[in-house]
Amino acid sequence: MDIHKRFMEWAIERGVKINGIRPHRFEGRGLGIIAARDLKAGETLLTVPISALRTAYTVPKSLTRSLPKISTIHNLLATDLLLDTSSTRGPWHAVLPSPLDFKTSMPLLWHPTLQSLLPSTAHNLLLNQKRKLKLDWAAVSSAFPDIKYEDYVYRWLIINTRTFYFLSPLPAHRNLHPSNRDDCMAQSPFADYFNHTSSPSACSASFSSSGYSIMTPARIKKGEEVYISYGNHSNDFLLTEYGFILSGVGGGNQWDEAPLDAHILPRFSAKQKEQLEERGFLGKYLLDKKEVCYRTQVALRILVLPIRKWERFVDGLEDGEKEQGAVDKFLGKVLRDFEQEVKEKIKEMDSLAEDVGMECQRDMLRRRWLQIEGLIQAAIGRIQN
Repeated sequence: MDIHKRFMEWAIERGVKINGIRPHRFEGRGLGIIAARDLKAGETLLTVPISALRTAYTVPKSLTRSLPKISTIHNLLATDLLLDTSSTRGPWHAVLPSPLDFKTSMPLLWHPTLQSLLPSTAHNLLLNQKRKLKLDWAAVSSAFPDIKYEDYVYRWLIINTRTFYFLSPLPAHRNLHPSNRDDCMAQSPFADYFNHTSSPSACSASFSSSGYSIMTPARIKKGEEVYISYGNHSNDFLLTEYGFILSGVGGGNQWDEAPLDAHILPRFSAKQKEQLEERGFLGKYLLDKKEVCYRTQVALRILVLPIRKWERFVDGLEDGEKEQGAVDKFLGKVLRDFEQEVKEKIKEMDSLAEDVGMECQRDMLRRRWLQIEGLIQAAIGRIQN
């Protein structure tokens, strides 16, 4: 029997209700969900009861007691997944991503040279990811010294990429909720098949005291892919945390963005930085698909306006239209400098030896830099027009 059909039967036996959808393998993209028939707007496609979830509360107490009390939920679930040798969840385990799936897609497992060539946002996310993994591995390896690092990392990545936000609704658990939002997680069978989109076509995923439900926002034709949204994330975030970037498939990424700090902050004097910080406008300058952020507009004006006039703009007493041309001139210089950096990164990528990482890894990284280049060129075009 096909492993996905067996898994569906397994899930249904545990109270999961599947309506009008089925798993499907997309060429070059892996698994997802398609409509098995024409779907109406407002249809509930999937319900997963709390009893079917894998949470911190389903981890055996013997395992929980073996790990340090400060262990993360991420660590608990990963360790439980690794040590679970029973056949109870066998059909679920059989459809999870393989180690090779993660090796090809997750920057955490890439060659160090490719990691060093990640865009700054992705690189910083990766450093944070490595810190979390290091702490979790220290906790589990001290309790279970026979566990192999590679085996643990594989399960750790499953939990990182295949969980949903979860807080137990049971009154007895309310005082046990994690303080870190990133650690509020649960595995939800079958729901983890859904791919992500940033478009309004995403099905709504909701959670209540009875479990998770996924509902259509509009009509979906038989054979079309059915998506949910993982959140309003840039492609740097999606690449680092999930191992993919959105392109044209599924509508692209309306939430994509690129940071401008490295090309703006060096232009300020120490005094200007102090003034920007006092007003809460130092750093976090972003370019998205539509515009540069308001923080950037405010910050660049400190370079073209007398300080009193700049303060009046910040206070909303002036609209800033008169100096917009001067601001755009500065912004154009910033964007052209950024564009040159991107071109150099792409050139560096193209000069890499074939044994540096895998071809699919290099291709994904190159496509990410090309996306950033596209954001910059679109912004330059808007200024020129």
